[in-house]
Amino acid sequence: MGSAIAFIHWDNYARGLTGHSLLSGETITFNSRQERLHKLNRGDWLWLVARCPEDQQHYFVAILVVEELRRNASDSPSGQAFGDFAITADRNRSRDLAKTFPAEGLLRAFIFETGRPIKFGANIGQSLQTIRVLAPDDERVLQTALERLDRNSAILPETPFGLWTKCDLVFAKYFLKNWHVRGQPVAFLLYDSPPVLPPGAPVFIHSDKSVRILAAFRKSLFVSGYKPTVEEAERLAERERVWQAFRAETVDPPSKLDFDTFWDGQHGVRSLFIMDNLIDLPRPVPFGEYGRALEWGYPMGVGYRYLTLSQSVMMLRATELSTSLLEPFLSSLLS
Repeated sequence: MGSAIAFIHWDNYARGLTGHSLLSGETITFNSRQERLHKLNRGDWLWLVARCPEDQQHYFVAILVVEELRRNASDSPSGQAFGDFAITADRNRSRDLAKTFPAEGLLRAFIFETGRPIKFGANIGQSLQTIRVLAPDDERVLQTALERLDRNSAILPETPFGLWTKCDLVFAKYFLKNWHVRGQPVAFLLYDSPPVLPPGAPVFIHSDKSVRILAAFRKSLFVSGYKPTVEEAERLAERERVWQAFRAETVDPPSKLDFDTFWDGQHGVRSLFIMDNLIDLPRPVPFGEYGRALEWGYPMGVGYRYLTLSQSVMMLRATELSTSLLEPFLSSLLS
């Protein structure tokens, strides 16, 4: 079966019937009234989610690696309190994660074995009343997050995995045309500091009220001609260099006057990033759809926003692209 997720009340995780935490006893057990629990096999992983009463946040509090399936007697304390079905866990491979692994964002990004994600706004605890089996890509995402946790000792909600940015529809069409005609990476100019992302990270380009392009991030560069920091001659020389390197030889570039106006506006261009593998989404994803799922207000006056792992996965799935087209982007997230 692979991996499954079950909800556990915080008190049952922290104290249980004996006043000791779930993973502190001689035998680690998890009980349920659902026969579905016994679809797990030896070596499968059961991820437990609980809501902490102190901060009202959901966490992956434990990983139980199944060692044995058991049945509780109906009249036993465990059977009466928690149900007939039980597993015992391998103590050497199971883990107590406590409050180190925030769960809500990832849970809302998963599609599960059924292909039915948790609906926006739905209560997490209620949505996990039925033990949920993870889809293979869900497992990959969760394993990647766990590996990051192990390397960094804490998962930072704002760790960047992807990028959202916006541009005028004219430039969206310009980027797509150049990629399809020339097959060469294209440069996106920014008034902001250069974004920092691993090569291959997904870039979602919003234009005319919808995300219309998915692209792969390659690298970013500072522009030395940023207006307040240099002499005018250097600034103009840098403007010409960037024009020649990234615009002059492209298909249907902006006019030189428009480029110069853009460059000189709002203190000038501060950075650029290079992208390739541009995909014109067959169905643009309206902000009203994806912004609600990400719990965003419309990003006014910003050049880009970083996306967390869960946000990046949610955005990839919102594109409704085929598995083969999405795989390079998922691989970059999960490497």
